[in-house]
Amino acid sequence: MLYLTRHTETDGNRANIIQGTDDSFVLNETGKAQAVTAAEKLKRFNIEKIVSSDLTRAKQTAEIIKDILNVTVEYDPRLREYDFGRLNGWSKGAIEPTMMGLFISNPTVPEFNAESFDNAFTRVGNFLNTQDYAKNTLVVTHSNILYFMMCYLENKKRFDVFSYLDKSQKIKVNNGDILRLRNLESDIKILRKVNFCKVKH
Repeated sequence: MLYLTRHTETDGNRANIIQGTDDSFVLNETGKAQAVTAAEKLKRFNIEKIVSSDLTRAKQTAEIIKDILNVTVEYDPRLREYDFGRLNGWSKGAIEPTMMGLFISNPTVPEFNAESFDNAFTRVGNFLNTQDYAKNTLVVTHSNILYFMMCYLENKKRFDVFSYLDKSQKIKVNNGDILRLRNLESDIKILRKVNFCKVKH
């Protein structure tokens, strides 16, 4: 079974910055405390290992949790945040609707030079298909990667940008939230307090 978490808070999260693959963002004090809280919640699930994005904010989250759970951690670039290209580091509030519409229609054009949605979808699917669901593994990643995972579980053959947008707008995944995935045929569920809430496709 996979347990998944979004890396904990950075100042970029607090300032509503698109962090993407910009690796200059590190955990703030709130983020460090959130990682400890996440580790305490995870104790009940007998985590056997951690697999993390290799971006610093995720690595820091994973290292804090690793020390508390006393497990190993490995880093996998397939779990890196979606690369927003020239929009990495931008304030979300500075992006006008017209620009966002252009980005959604084709993020790879020179104006943006971002990762294609299909590439992110494919690397996320590749990661999910190479995991051992018989082991309790914690995956430390990023918000948009979690949305890509939800899209992949919904339709493993084709990326649907409208499904992705719907999930990213309607499903709130906070820093340090814990999610659960039993296998490739199940839904991702979000842990809220002591209950799991099903993420509807």
